[in-house]
Amino acid sequence: MLLERLRIEALDKYGDQIFTPKIEIGDNVVFNSDVHIGCINYIYIGNNVLGASRIYITDHHHGDTTEAMFKIAPRDRPLISKGPVIIKDNVWIGEGAAIMPGVTIGENCIIATNSVVTKDMPANSVVAGVPARVIKTVR
Repeated sequence: MLLERLRIEALDKYGDQIFTPKIEIGDNVVFNSDVHIGCINYIYIGNNVLGASRIYITDHHHGDTTEAMFKIAPRDRPLISKGPVIIKDNVWIGEGAAIMPGVTIGENCIIATNSVVTKDMPANSVVAGVPARVIKTVR
């Protein structure tokens, strides 16, 4: 099986902005094709994380939702980080999932297909939806 198109970006400069990005990836991490990881701040992916295809993990956005930003073309807006992304050990990320800025995903979580994770998820949870929410907790 040929796995392609893993895109890992640690952006240290964007326009006039300067960043000190850091990406840490643990042991035994596997991602399928078409995965994009974008970092200007900090992204941590723990041990034994399994990711399907078409996953997006980012710690930043192009601008914010203020009226002033809407007057600027999206590619010209400043990059803004709402905080690091922390994915702890033994997490399984389903096909097409998006992990957004400022999120911590606890150990042993399952992120369902096409979920958009916009807030912290506790350990031992199955999460699904847009935005993602806990649908099951395993004790």
